[in-house]
Amino acid sequence: MTDPKDFEWLGGLIQTTDTLFPSGGYAHSYGLEEMVALNKVQSREDLEDFLIQQILPGLEKLELPYVRYSLEAVEKNDLDELVKINEEISAWKLTREVREAGSSQGAQLLRMILEIYQCPISEQFKQLLQEKGDPCQQITANALLRNVQGAPLTSSLVAWIYQTVSNFCSASIKLLRLGELACQKIIHRCLDAENIRRLLSNSLKVPREKAGFFNPLLDLASARHELAFSRLFIS
Repeated sequence: MTDPKDFEWLGGLIQTTDTLFPSGGYAHSYGLEEMVALNKVQSREDLEDFLIQQILPGLEKLELPYVRYSLEAVEKNDLDELVKINEEISAWKLTREVREAGSSQGAQLLRMILEIYQCPISEQFKQLLQEKGDPCQQITANALLRNVQGAPLTSSLVAWIYQTVSNFCSASIKLLRLGELACQKIIHRCLDAENIRRLLSNSLKVPREKAGFFNPLLDLASARHELAFSRLFIS
Protein backbone atom coordinates (compact mmCIF):
# COMPACT_ATOMS: atom_id res chain seq x y z
CA MET A 1 0.00 0.00 0.00
CA THR A 2 1.29 3.48 -0.86
CA ASP A 3 2.05 6.15 1.72
CA PRO A 4 -1.30 7.32 3.20
CA LYS A 5 -0.13 10.92 2.86
CA ASP A 6 -0.44 10.50 -0.90
CA PHE A 7 -4.22 10.19 -0.73
CA GLU A 8 -5.55 10.85 2.79
CA TRP A 9 -6.68 14.34 1.69
CA LEU A 10 -8.78 12.92 -1.15
CA GLY A 11 -11.80 11.89 0.92
CA GLY A 12 -12.18 15.36 2.39
CA LEU A 13 -11.79 16.97 -1.03
CA ILE A 14 -14.52 14.75 -2.50
CA GLN A 15 -16.81 15.37 0.48
CA THR A 16 -16.53 19.14 0.29
CA THR A 17 -17.05 19.38 -3.47
CA ASP A 18 -20.08 17.08 -3.41
CA THR A 19 -23.52 18.63 -3.87
CA LEU A 20 -24.58 17.26 -0.46
CA PHE A 21 -22.02 19.49 1.26
CA PRO A 22 -23.90 22.61 2.48
CA SER A 23 -21.87 25.31 0.74
CA GLY A 24 -24.88 27.46 -0.11
CA GLY A 25 -24.22 27.32 -3.85
CA TYR A 26 -27.70 25.97 -4.63
CA ALA A 27 -29.22 29.39 -3.81
CA HIS A 28 -27.12 31.30 -6.35
CA SER A 29 -27.10 31.43 -10.15
CA TYR A 30 -24.00 33.72 -10.28
CA GLY A 31 -25.63 35.97 -12.85
CA LEU A 32 -26.99 33.16 -15.03
CA GLU A 33 -30.63 33.84 -14.17
CA GLU A 34 -30.46 37.37 -15.58
CA MET A 35 -28.37 36.20 -18.55
CA VAL A 36 -31.27 33.88 -19.37
CA ALA A 37 -33.77 36.74 -18.87
CA LEU A 38 -31.71 38.87 -21.28
CA ASN A 39 -31.82 36.05 -23.87
CA LYS A 40 -28.02 35.73 -23.80
CA VAL A 41 -28.16 32.08 -22.69
CA GLN A 42 -31.11 30.09 -24.04
CA SER A 43 -29.88 26.58 -24.79
CA ARG A 44 -27.37 23.89 -23.90
CA GLU A 45 -25.08 25.20 -26.63
CA ASP A 46 -25.37 28.75 -25.30
CA LEU A 47 -24.52 27.63 -21.79
CA GLU A 48 -21.49 25.65 -22.93
CA ASP A 49 -20.24 28.60 -24.98
CA PHE A 50 -20.87 30.97 -22.04
CA LEU A 51 -18.82 28.78 -19.70
CA ILE A 52 -15.94 28.20 -22.10
CA GLN A 53 -15.74 31.72 -23.53
CA GLN A 54 -16.52 33.80 -20.42
CA ILE A 55 -16.31 31.84 -17.18
CA LEU A 56 -13.18 29.73 -17.75
CA PRO A 57 -11.09 32.76 -18.87
CA GLY A 58 -12.19 34.56 -15.70
CA LEU A 59 -11.06 31.59 -13.64
CA GLU A 60 -7.72 31.51 -15.43
CA LYS A 61 -6.87 35.20 -15.02
CA LEU A 62 -8.50 36.04 -11.69
CA GLU A 63 -10.10 33.41 -9.47
CA LEU A 64 -7.53 30.60 -9.78
CA PRO A 65 -4.62 32.98 -9.10
CA TYR A 66 -6.41 34.23 -5.98
CA VAL A 67 -7.09 30.69 -4.85
CA ARG A 68 -3.33 30.16 -5.13
CA TYR A 69 -2.40 33.39 -3.33
CA SER A 70 -4.77 32.46 -0.51
CA LEU A 71 -3.37 28.94 -0.20
CA GLU A 72 0.19 30.27 -0.10
CA ALA A 73 -0.69 32.72 2.68
CA VAL A 74 -2.36 30.00 4.75
CA GLU A 75 0.55 27.60 4.27
CA LYS A 76 2.89 30.31 5.60
CA ASN A 77 0.45 30.96 8.48
CA ASP A 78 0.44 34.60 7.36
CA LEU A 79 -3.11 35.46 8.37
CA ASP A 80 -2.54 39.21 8.09
CA GLU A 81 -1.73 38.65 4.43
CA LEU A 82 -4.82 36.45 4.06
CA VAL A 83 -6.93 39.30 5.47
CA LYS A 84 -5.49 41.61 2.79
CA ILE A 85 -6.24 39.05 0.09
CA ASN A 86 -9.78 38.73 1.45
CA GLU A 87 -10.20 42.52 1.13
CA GLU A 88 -8.91 42.45 -2.45
CA ILE A 89 -11.37 39.71 -3.38
CA SER A 90 -14.25 41.78 -1.98
CA ALA A 91 -12.98 44.80 -3.92
CA TRP A 92 -12.90 43.11 -7.32
CA LYS A 93 -16.45 41.84 -6.93
CA LEU A 94 -18.03 44.88 -8.56
CA THR A 95 -21.72 44.30 -7.81
CA ARG A 96 -23.34 43.95 -4.42
CA GLU A 97 -25.03 40.67 -5.26
CA VAL A 98 -21.73 39.04 -6.22
CA ARG A 99 -19.95 40.34 -3.11
CA GLU A 100 -22.73 39.19 -0.83
CA ALA A 101 -22.89 35.80 -2.53
CA GLY A 102 -19.16 35.32 -1.93
CA SER A 103 -19.33 36.43 1.70
CA SER A 104 -22.47 34.39 2.41
CA GLN A 105 -20.87 31.22 1.08
CA GLY A 106 -17.57 32.10 2.74
CA ALA A 107 -19.22 32.50 6.15
CA GLN A 108 -21.08 29.21 5.75
CA LEU A 109 -17.93 27.40 4.66
CA LEU A 110 -15.93 28.85 7.56
CA ARG A 111 -18.58 27.61 10.00
CA MET A 112 -18.39 24.15 8.49
CA ILE A 113 -14.57 24.10 8.76
CA LEU A 114 -14.77 24.99 12.45
CA GLU A 115 -17.50 22.40 13.09
CA ILE A 116 -15.91 19.51 11.18
CA TYR A 117 -12.17 20.12 11.53
CA GLN A 118 -11.89 22.35 14.64
CA CYS A 119 -9.12 24.17 12.78
CA PRO A 120 -7.21 26.65 15.02
CA ILE A 121 -5.88 28.66 12.05
CA SER A 122 -9.43 29.14 10.80
CA GLU A 123 -10.51 30.26 14.26
CA GLN A 124 -7.71 32.83 14.35
CA PHE A 125 -8.68 34.09 10.91
CA LYS A 126 -12.31 34.41 11.96
CA GLN A 127 -11.28 36.50 14.97
CA LEU A 128 -9.14 38.78 12.78
CA LEU A 129 -12.07 39.38 10.44
CA GLN A 130 -14.41 40.08 13.35
CA GLU A 131 -11.99 42.66 14.72
CA LYS A 132 -11.96 44.43 11.36
CA GLY A 133 -15.67 43.94 10.73
CA ASP A 134 -14.97 42.23 7.40
CA PRO A 135 -16.92 39.30 5.89
CA CYS A 136 -15.11 36.11 4.88
CA GLN A 137 -15.01 35.60 1.13
CA GLN A 138 -15.51 32.09 -0.24
CA ILE A 139 -12.05 31.90 -1.84
CA THR A 140 -10.23 32.60 1.43
CA ALA A 141 -12.44 30.14 3.33
CA ASN A 142 -11.71 27.59 0.61
CA ALA A 143 -7.96 28.07 1.18
CA LEU A 144 -8.38 27.38 4.90
CA LEU A 145 -10.35 24.26 4.07
CA ARG A 146 -7.85 22.85 1.56
CA ASN A 147 -4.99 23.60 3.95
CA VAL A 148 -6.53 21.70 6.85
CA GLN A 149 -7.34 18.82 4.47
CA GLY A 150 -3.77 18.79 3.17
CA ALA A 151 -4.94 18.90 -0.45
CA PRO A 152 -2.22 19.60 -3.05
CA LEU A 153 -2.35 22.91 -4.92
CA THR A 154 -3.19 21.38 -8.30
CA SER A 155 -6.05 19.34 -6.89
CA SER A 156 -7.38 22.39 -5.03
CA LEU A 157 -7.39 24.40 -8.25
CA VAL A 158 -9.14 21.66 -10.23
CA ALA A 159 -11.74 21.37 -7.46
CA TRP A 160 -12.41 25.11 -7.72
CA ILE A 161 -12.89 24.83 -11.49
CA TYR A 162 -15.28 21.92 -11.02
CA GLN A 163 -17.31 23.69 -8.34
CA THR A 164 -17.65 26.82 -10.47
CA VAL A 165 -18.78 24.97 -13.59
CA SER A 166 -21.10 22.61 -11.72
CA ASN A 167 -22.78 25.52 -9.89
CA PHE A 168 -23.74 27.10 -13.21
CA CYS A 169 -24.95 23.76 -14.53
CA SER A 170 -26.98 23.14 -11.39
CA ALA A 171 -28.70 26.50 -11.82
CA SER A 172 -29.35 25.74 -15.49
CA ILE A 173 -31.52 22.75 -14.57
CA LYS A 174 -34.13 25.19 -13.22
CA LEU A 175 -33.50 28.05 -15.61
CA LEU A 176 -33.13 26.23 -18.93
CA ARG A 177 -34.81 22.94 -18.06
CA LEU A 178 -31.65 21.07 -18.98
CA GLY A 179 -31.47 17.43 -18.01
CA GLU A 180 -28.76 15.95 -15.84
CA LEU A 181 -27.14 14.19 -18.80
CA ALA A 182 -26.84 17.45 -20.73
CA CYS A 183 -25.25 19.12 -17.70
CA GLN A 184 -22.77 16.29 -17.26
CA LYS A 185 -21.75 16.55 -20.90
CA ILE A 186 -21.08 20.27 -20.45
CA ILE A 187 -19.07 19.67 -17.29
CA HIS A 188 -17.09 16.97 -19.07
CA ARG A 189 -16.21 19.29 -21.94
CA CYS A 190 -15.19 22.10 -19.60
CA LEU A 191 -13.00 19.74 -17.58
CA ASP A 192 -11.34 17.95 -20.47
CA ALA A 193 -7.58 17.49 -20.24
CA GLU A 194 -6.73 20.30 -22.66
CA ASN A 195 -8.83 22.88 -20.82
CA ILE A 196 -7.50 21.85 -17.43
CA ARG A 197 -3.87 21.95 -18.55
CA ARG A 198 -4.30 25.37 -20.13
CA LEU A 199 -6.16 26.85 -17.17
CA LEU A 200 -3.68 25.56 -14.60
CA SER A 201 -0.57 26.42 -16.60
CA ASN A 202 -1.69 29.96 -17.41
CA SER A 203 -3.10 30.73 -13.96
CA LEU A 204 0.15 29.72 -12.27
CA LYS A 205 1.97 32.40 -14.28
CA VAL A 206 -0.25 35.28 -13.13
CA PRO A 207 1.51 37.55 -10.60
CA ARG A 208 -0.69 39.27 -8.06
CA GLU A 209 -0.28 42.73 -9.57
CA LYS A 210 -1.47 41.39 -12.95
CA ALA A 211 -4.46 39.34 -11.76
CA GLY A 212 -7.76 40.59 -13.12
CA PHE A 213 -10.66 39.97 -15.47
CA PHE A 214 -13.49 42.27 -16.56
CA ASN A 215 -16.79 40.89 -17.77
CA PRO A 216 -19.15 43.89 -18.03
CA LEU A 217 -22.07 41.87 -19.40
CA LEU A 218 -22.09 39.50 -16.44
CA ASP A 219 -21.64 42.38 -13.99
CA LEU A 220 -24.59 44.23 -15.56
CA ALA A 221 -26.66 41.04 -15.41
CA SER A 222 -25.86 40.67 -11.70
CA ALA A 223 -26.77 44.31 -11.05
CA ARG A 224 -30.08 43.99 -12.94
CA HIS A 225 -30.93 40.77 -11.12
CA GLU A 226 -31.11 42.55 -7.77
CA LEU A 227 -34.06 44.63 -9.05
CA ALA A 228 -35.79 41.86 -11.01
CA PHE A 229 -39.56 41.63 -10.57
CA SER A 230 -39.30 37.92 -9.80
CA ARG A 231 -36.40 35.52 -9.44
CA LEU A 232 -35.55 31.96 -8.43
CA PHE A 233 -32.08 32.63 -7.04
CA ILE A 234 -30.48 35.07 -4.59
CA SER A 235 -27.84 36.14 -7.11
